Amino acid sequence: MSNGPTRTQTRHQGGLMGPVVLITIGALFLVGKLGLGYGFNQLWPVLLIVIGLVKLFEFMRPRDNGSGSSQGEGR
Repeated sequence: MSNGPTRTQTRHQGGLMGPVVLITIGALFLVGKLGLGYGFNQLWPVLLIVIGLVKLFEFMRPRDNGSGSSQGEGR
């Protein structure tokens, strides 16, 4: 009966950055270990690009402002 965001809603807001950065770092180290010609020291700018793309995606993603949402109605 509260008007604030639920626990599930606050947990998922902006939660994309961490997993994407970890996956990117892991992929860059894997490329270096597989001997594909590049190592992390040469590919780290890719990490900055991925962070920028994630931030852009989060900015452009539609936001639920809490007015008129179907969750919680009729309870």
